[in-house]
Amino acid sequence: MPARPCCQLSELLGIYFGSRARLLSSPRGRSAYFSLLRNAVARKVVRLGRAVGHMEAKYQAVRTRKRMSFFIELTIPQELTAAFTQPPSRVIPDAACDRKAMLRGLFLGCGSVNAPTSRYHLEFVAPTSSWAAGIARMADDVGVKAGVMERGAQHVVYVKEGDAIARLLSVMGASRAVMEFENVRVVREVSGEVNRRLNFETANIGKTIGSGLRQAAAIERLEAKGRLEHLPPALREMARWRAANPGLNLGELAGRMNLSKSAVNHRLRRLQQLAQPNGDGQPARVRGRSA
Repeated sequence: MPARPCCQLSELLGIYFGSRARLLSSPRGRSAYFSLLRNAVARKVVRLGRAVGHMEAKYQAVRTRKRMSFFIELTIPQELTAAFTQPPSRVIPDAACDRKAMLRGLFLGCGSVNAPTSRYHLEFVAPTSSWAAGIARMADDVGVKAGVMERGAQHVVYVKEGDAIARLLSVMGASRAVMEFENVRVVREVSGEVNRRLNFETANIGKTIGSGLRQAAAIERLEAKGRLEHLPPALREMARWRAANPGLNLGELAGRMNLSKSAVNHRLRRLQQLAQPNGDGQPARVRGRSA
C-alpha cells in the first residue's frame, strides 16, 4: 500500500481505468464498478478505496464454468468524482511518486509479463489510444522505452528488453517479481551461453575431424600409387604423423611435431594437392572440342 493519500488515489485510478471499470449512478450517489479476474487485485481495490476516502465497498465473487470473476462496487465521494471522469491528459499526475503508483495500478488493471524462460515481453492492453500514449510517456519518464501497437481492436504498450522490464517492475514496486525475473533470466542467459559454446566446440570438432579424414584419405591414395616413398622427407614425416593422428587439429599436431601451425598446414595442403587426379599437384584439366 502506498503511504501517501495522493499515491493511493493514483493507484486506484490506474486500476479503475486499466480494468475498464465504469462509473454508475445510484440514489446514494456515484459508484465505481470493477470487474476483475484476480482476487488479490479485488482486495486491493477495496483497501485503496477505504484508505482514500473511506469508500463503502460491495464485494462479490462469481464462479463460471471457465473462470472466477470478482465484482467490486465502490461508493465515490462527491469531491473525488471528477477524477474518475477526466481524460488521460488530465488524470495522469505530475508528481513522480504518483506516476509510479498510477503505473502500478494500470499494470494491475491491464498489464502482464511473461516468465523470461521463453522470451522477454511485458505489456499493457490500454483501454484507449490516449491511454496507450500516456502509459508509454510515463514509462519513458522512468527511463524505459516502450513501443505502442494495435493488436486487433486493442491498443498495446509493450516492452521486449530484459533490462527495461526489470527496471519497470522495480519502479512499480514489484521487488519480489524483479528477483524472480532476474533469477530466471540469469539461468536462461547462462544456459544460452553454454549452448552457444557447446555448439561452437561441436562445430570445430566436426570440422577438425572432417579435415583430418580428408587428409588421411589423400595420404592413402599417395601410398596406394607408390608415390609416398618418393616424396621429400618433410612431407613423408607429415604423412606419417597425420595418418597416425587423423583426429588432431593443426595446433595439436604442430605441438607434437615441434613445428609451427603454418608449416603443418602448408605440408598437409601440399600432400592433398599431390593426391589430386593428375598427380602433379594441379587438378586435372578437361579438354573441350575445338570449334
